[in-house]
Amino acid sequence: MNTILKLALACAGAASLSACISTQSYVGPASPMASTTALRSLSQPIPVKVNTQFQVNGKASPAGTPSLQAQVESALRSSGVFTPSQDPATAASITVTVNDTVDLQAAHKKGFHAGLTLGSSGTVIPDNYTYTASYANSAGEPYQASYKQDILTAIGSNVQVPTGVKATTPGDAFHRVILDMTTQFVQDLQTKGLVAER
Repeated sequence: MNTILKLALACAGAASLSACISTQSYVGPASPMASTTALRSLSQPIPVKVNTQFQVNGKASPAGTPSLQAQVESALRSSGVFTPSQDPATAASITVTVNDTVDLQAAHKKGFHAGLTLGSSGTVIPDNYTYTASYANSAGEPYQASYKQDILTAIGSNVQVPTGVKATTPGDAFHRVILDMTTQFVQDLQTKGLVAER
Protein backbone atom coordinates (compact mmCIF):
# COMPACT_ATOMS: atom_id res chain seq x y z
CA MET A 1 0.00 0.00 0.00
CA ASN A 2 2.64 2.52 0.99
CA THR A 3 4.88 1.83 -1.99
CA ILE A 4 2.59 4.01 -4.11
CA LEU A 5 2.90 6.84 -1.59
CA LYS A 6 6.67 6.47 -1.47
CA LEU A 7 6.93 6.65 -5.24
CA ALA A 8 4.77 9.76 -5.30
CA LEU A 9 7.04 11.39 -2.74
CA ALA A 10 10.11 10.45 -4.73
CA CYS A 11 8.71 11.90 -7.94
CA ALA A 12 7.50 15.06 -6.22
CA GLY A 13 10.88 15.56 -4.58
CA ALA A 14 12.69 15.23 -7.88
CA ALA A 15 10.51 17.85 -9.52
CA SER A 16 12.93 18.42 -12.39
CA LEU A 17 12.11 15.03 -13.84
CA SER A 18 9.86 14.98 -16.88
CA ALA A 19 8.28 11.71 -15.79
CA CYS A 20 8.37 9.34 -12.85
CA ILE A 21 10.83 6.48 -13.04
CA SER A 22 9.51 2.95 -13.27
CA THR A 23 8.82 0.72 -10.31
CA GLN A 24 8.32 -3.01 -9.95
CA SER A 25 7.10 -4.88 -6.91
CA TYR A 26 7.92 -8.39 -5.77
CA VAL A 27 6.22 -10.56 -3.20
CA GLY A 28 9.09 -11.64 -0.98
CA PRO A 29 9.95 -15.31 -0.50
CA ALA A 30 8.22 -16.79 2.53
CA SER A 31 6.69 -20.01 3.73
CA PRO A 32 4.30 -21.35 1.07
CA MET A 33 0.72 -20.19 1.58
CA ALA A 34 -2.39 -22.22 0.82
CA SER A 35 -4.14 -21.84 -2.52
CA THR A 36 -7.90 -21.74 -3.02
CA THR A 37 -7.71 -25.18 -4.67
CA ALA A 38 -6.74 -26.63 -1.29
CA LEU A 39 -9.95 -25.40 0.35
CA ARG A 40 -13.12 -27.46 0.70
CA SER A 41 -15.87 -25.17 -0.55
CA LEU A 42 -19.25 -25.38 1.16
CA SER A 43 -22.57 -25.82 -0.59
CA GLN A 44 -23.79 -22.96 1.60
CA PRO A 45 -20.91 -20.59 2.43
CA ILE A 46 -21.05 -19.20 5.96
CA PRO A 47 -22.23 -15.56 6.19
CA VAL A 48 -19.77 -13.44 8.18
CA LYS A 49 -19.41 -9.83 9.19
CA VAL A 50 -16.02 -8.61 7.98
CA ASN A 51 -14.11 -5.93 9.86
CA THR A 52 -10.69 -4.71 8.77
CA GLN A 53 -8.09 -2.15 9.77
CA PHE A 54 -4.93 -1.16 7.91
CA GLN A 55 -2.03 0.09 10.01
CA VAL A 56 1.38 1.60 9.35
CA ASN A 57 3.94 0.96 12.06
CA GLY A 58 1.17 0.01 14.48
CA LYS A 59 -0.95 3.13 13.93
CA ALA A 60 -4.29 3.12 12.13
CA SER A 61 -4.08 4.33 8.53
CA PRO A 62 -7.69 4.98 7.42
CA ALA A 63 -6.66 5.64 3.81
CA GLY A 64 -5.57 2.02 3.40
CA THR A 65 -8.54 0.35 5.08
CA PRO A 66 -11.10 0.50 2.20
CA SER A 67 -8.70 -1.31 -0.14
CA LEU A 68 -7.91 -3.88 2.54
CA GLN A 69 -11.63 -4.41 3.21
CA ALA A 70 -12.30 -5.01 -0.49
CA GLN A 71 -9.36 -7.40 -0.84
CA VAL A 72 -10.31 -9.46 2.22
CA GLU A 73 -13.96 -9.70 1.18
CA SER A 74 -12.94 -10.76 -2.33
CA ALA A 75 -10.61 -13.43 -0.94
CA LEU A 76 -13.32 -14.78 1.36
CA ARG A 77 -15.78 -15.04 -1.53
CA SER A 78 -13.16 -16.85 -3.61
CA SER A 79 -12.67 -19.37 -0.82
CA GLY A 80 -16.14 -20.83 -1.24
CA VAL A 81 -16.27 -21.14 2.55
CA PHE A 82 -17.43 -17.69 3.64
CA THR A 83 -19.59 -14.97 2.18
CA PRO A 84 -19.33 -11.40 3.52
CA SER A 85 -22.61 -10.16 4.96
CA GLN A 86 -23.99 -6.74 5.84
CA ASP A 87 -26.98 -8.25 7.67
CA PRO A 88 -26.97 -7.05 11.32
CA ALA A 89 -28.34 -10.45 12.32
CA THR A 90 -25.21 -12.23 11.08
CA ALA A 91 -23.65 -13.93 14.10
CA ALA A 92 -20.24 -15.04 12.80
CA SER A 93 -17.47 -12.53 12.20
CA ILE A 94 -13.95 -12.24 10.81
CA THR A 95 -11.71 -9.38 11.87
CA VAL A 96 -8.47 -8.66 10.01
CA THR A 97 -5.73 -6.20 10.95
CA VAL A 98 -2.80 -5.69 8.59
CA ASN A 99 0.19 -3.78 9.93
CA ASP A 100 2.77 -2.49 7.43
CA THR A 101 6.10 -2.07 9.20
CA VAL A 102 8.28 0.29 7.16
CA ASP A 103 10.91 2.97 7.75
CA LEU A 104 9.08 5.85 6.07
CA GLN A 105 11.95 8.32 6.46
CA ALA A 106 14.47 5.95 4.91
CA ALA A 107 12.02 5.07 2.14
CA HIS A 108 11.53 8.74 1.30
CA LYS A 109 15.29 9.33 1.16
CA LYS A 110 15.87 6.30 -1.04
CA GLY A 111 13.05 7.24 -3.40
CA PHE A 112 14.26 10.84 -3.61
CA HIS A 113 17.81 9.73 -4.43
CA ALA A 114 16.57 7.34 -7.12
CA GLY A 115 14.56 10.18 -8.64
CA LEU A 116 17.51 12.58 -8.72
CA THR A 117 19.63 10.00 -10.55
CA LEU A 118 16.86 9.36 -13.10
CA GLY A 119 16.62 5.83 -11.80
CA SER A 120 20.20 4.88 -12.68
CA SER A 121 20.89 4.47 -8.98
CA GLY A 122 17.98 2.28 -8.03
CA THR A 123 16.83 1.13 -4.63
CA VAL A 124 14.60 -1.48 -3.03
CA ILE A 125 12.03 -0.49 -0.42
CA PRO A 126 10.63 -3.28 1.79
CA ASP A 127 7.14 -3.33 3.28
CA ASN A 128 6.84 -5.95 6.02
CA TYR A 129 3.22 -7.00 6.53
CA THR A 130 1.81 -8.71 9.61
CA TYR A 131 -1.67 -10.09 9.00
CA THR A 132 -3.68 -10.88 12.14
CA ALA A 133 -7.09 -12.46 11.71
CA SER A 134 -9.69 -13.65 14.19
CA TYR A 135 -12.83 -15.67 13.59
CA ALA A 136 -15.79 -15.94 15.93
CA ASN A 137 -18.45 -18.46 14.97
CA SER A 138 -22.15 -18.17 15.71
CA ALA A 139 -21.49 -19.51 19.22
CA GLY A 140 -18.94 -16.77 19.82
CA GLU A 141 -15.98 -19.15 20.02
CA PRO A 142 -12.87 -17.24 18.89
CA TYR A 143 -9.80 -18.32 16.93
CA GLN A 144 -6.89 -16.04 16.05
CA ALA A 145 -3.80 -16.45 13.89
CA SER A 146 -1.05 -14.25 12.46
CA TYR A 147 0.96 -14.48 9.25
CA LYS A 148 3.84 -12.47 7.79
CA GLN A 149 4.73 -11.53 4.23
CA ASP A 150 6.89 -8.91 2.53
CA ILE A 151 6.53 -6.77 -0.56
CA LEU A 152 9.74 -5.43 -2.09
CA THR A 153 9.41 -2.44 -4.40
CA ALA A 154 12.30 -1.71 -6.75
CA ILE A 155 12.61 1.90 -7.89
CA GLY A 156 14.86 2.52 -10.88
CA SER A 157 17.42 0.10 -12.31
CA ASN A 158 20.49 -1.80 -11.15
CA VAL A 159 18.78 -3.26 -8.10
CA GLN A 160 19.03 -6.72 -6.60
CA VAL A 161 15.89 -8.65 -5.74
CA PRO A 162 15.51 -12.21 -4.44
CA THR A 163 15.81 -14.89 -7.10
CA GLY A 164 12.73 -16.78 -8.17
CA VAL A 165 10.24 -13.97 -7.57
CA LYS A 166 8.12 -12.43 -10.30
CA ALA A 167 7.87 -8.70 -10.94
CA THR A 168 4.42 -7.11 -10.76
CA THR A 169 2.75 -3.81 -9.88
CA PRO A 170 2.43 -2.57 -6.28
CA GLY A 171 -1.34 -3.02 -6.42
CA ASP A 172 -1.14 -6.58 -7.72
CA ALA A 173 1.49 -7.47 -5.13
CA PHE A 174 -0.75 -6.23 -2.31
CA HIS A 175 -3.69 -8.17 -3.78
CA ARG A 176 -1.66 -11.38 -3.86
CA VAL A 177 -0.37 -10.97 -0.31
CA ILE A 178 -3.87 -10.43 1.11
CA LEU A 179 -5.34 -13.26 -0.98
CA ASP A 180 -2.61 -15.67 0.12
CA MET A 181 -2.84 -14.86 3.82
CA THR A 182 -6.65 -14.85 3.87
CA THR A 183 -6.70 -18.20 2.08
CA GLN A 184 -4.18 -19.61 4.57
CA PHE A 185 -6.37 -18.43 7.45
CA VAL A 186 -9.43 -20.14 5.97
CA GLN A 187 -7.48 -23.35 5.43
CA ASP A 188 -6.28 -23.27 9.03
CA LEU A 189 -9.88 -22.89 10.19
CA GLN A 190 -10.87 -25.94 8.15
CA THR A 191 -7.88 -27.98 9.30
CA LYS A 192 -8.81 -27.30 12.93
CA GLY A 193 -12.43 -28.26 12.28
CA LEU A 194 -13.75 -24.78 13.07
CA VAL A 195 -15.85 -24.49 9.91
CA ALA A 196 -17.96 -27.22 8.38
CA GLU A 197 -21.11 -27.84 6.39
CA ARG A 198 -24.15 -26.51 8.19
